[in-house]
Amino acid sequence: MDYSAHARTMTLFTQSEALTLLADHYDGGWHPWPFFWIFPLLFWLTFLVLIFLARNRFRRHTGIGVLRDAFARGEITEAQYRERLAVLRETGR
Repeated sequence: MDYSAHARTMTLFTQSEALTLLADHYDGGWHPWPFFWIFPLLFWLTFLVLIFLARNRFRRHTGIGVLRDAFARGEITEAQYRERLAVLRETGR
Protein backbone atom coordinates (compact mmCIF):
# COMPACT_ATOMS: atom_id res chain seq x y z
CA MET A 1 0.00 0.00 0.00
CA ASP A 2 1.28 3.42 -0.92
CA TYR A 3 1.10 5.50 2.25
CA SER A 4 1.85 8.82 0.53
CA ALA A 5 -1.17 8.38 -1.74
CA HIS A 6 -3.28 7.45 1.27
CA ALA A 7 -2.07 10.52 3.17
CA ARG A 8 -2.99 12.77 0.24
CA THR A 9 -6.53 11.43 0.17
CA MET A 10 -6.95 12.02 3.93
CA THR A 11 -6.46 15.79 3.75
CA LEU A 12 -9.61 17.85 3.92
CA PHE A 13 -8.27 20.84 2.02
CA THR A 14 -5.43 21.40 -0.36
CA GLN A 15 -2.81 23.88 0.72
CA SER A 16 -4.15 26.67 -1.46
CA GLU A 17 -7.72 26.07 -0.26
CA ALA A 18 -6.59 26.12 3.37
CA LEU A 19 -4.67 29.36 2.91
CA THR A 20 -7.64 30.96 1.17
CA LEU A 21 -9.97 29.84 3.95
CA LEU A 22 -7.65 31.20 6.63
CA ALA A 23 -7.12 34.48 4.79
CA ASP A 24 -10.85 34.99 4.35
CA HIS A 25 -11.51 34.64 8.07
CA TYR A 26 -8.54 36.56 9.44
CA ASP A 27 -9.44 40.14 10.33
CA GLY A 28 -5.94 41.22 11.38
CA GLY A 29 -6.86 41.69 15.02
CA TRP A 30 -5.40 40.07 18.09
CA HIS A 31 -7.89 37.85 19.88
CA PRO A 32 -6.72 36.98 23.37
CA TRP A 33 -7.66 33.87 25.21
CA PRO A 34 -10.92 34.54 27.13
CA PHE A 35 -9.18 34.21 30.49
CA PHE A 36 -6.06 36.22 29.66
CA TRP A 37 -6.56 38.28 32.82
CA ILE A 38 -5.89 35.27 35.07
CA PHE A 39 -2.12 35.24 34.48
CA PRO A 40 -1.43 38.87 35.43
CA LEU A 41 -3.72 38.44 38.42
CA LEU A 42 -1.83 35.34 39.55
CA PHE A 43 1.50 37.11 39.05
CA TRP A 44 0.54 40.11 41.18
CA LEU A 45 -1.16 37.96 43.80
CA THR A 46 1.99 35.84 44.13
CA PHE A 47 4.13 38.97 44.28
CA LEU A 48 2.02 40.51 47.06
CA VAL A 49 1.94 37.28 49.08
CA LEU A 50 5.74 37.01 48.88
CA ILE A 51 6.14 40.64 50.01
CA PHE A 52 3.70 40.05 52.88
CA LEU A 53 5.51 36.89 54.02
CA ALA A 54 8.93 38.54 53.80
CA ARG A 55 7.66 41.55 55.76
CA ASN A 56 6.22 39.36 58.51
CA ARG A 57 9.37 37.28 58.68
CA PHE A 58 11.54 40.39 58.96
CA ARG A 59 9.25 41.93 61.57
CA ARG A 60 9.36 38.77 63.67
CA HIS A 61 13.14 39.07 64.03
CA THR A 62 13.07 42.60 65.37
CA GLY A 63 13.42 43.25 69.09
CA ILE A 64 9.72 43.94 69.59
CA GLY A 65 8.80 40.78 67.69
CA VAL A 66 11.09 38.67 69.85
CA LEU A 67 9.66 40.33 72.94
CA ARG A 68 6.11 39.58 71.80
CA ASP A 69 7.02 35.95 71.18
CA ALA A 70 8.58 35.62 74.65
CA PHE A 71 5.47 37.12 76.24
CA ALA A 72 3.19 34.86 74.18
CA ARG A 73 5.13 31.77 75.29
CA GLY A 74 4.82 32.87 78.93
CA GLU A 75 8.54 33.34 79.46
CA ILE A 76 8.06 36.87 80.85
CA THR A 77 5.25 38.53 82.78
CA GLU A 78 3.13 41.41 81.56
CA ALA A 79 5.02 43.85 83.77
CA GLN A 80 8.35 42.68 82.31
CA TYR A 81 6.88 42.91 78.81
CA ARG A 82 5.71 46.49 79.28
CA GLU A 83 9.02 47.52 80.89
CA ARG A 84 11.14 46.03 78.10
CA LEU A 85 8.79 47.35 75.43
CA ALA A 86 9.19 50.88 76.82
CA VAL A 87 12.99 50.49 76.71
CA LEU A 88 12.90 49.23 73.11
CA ARG A 89 10.64 52.07 71.98
CA GLU A 90 12.82 54.62 73.80
CA THR A 91 16.06 53.39 72.25
CA GLY A 92 14.42 53.07 68.83
CA ARG A 93 14.13 56.84 68.50
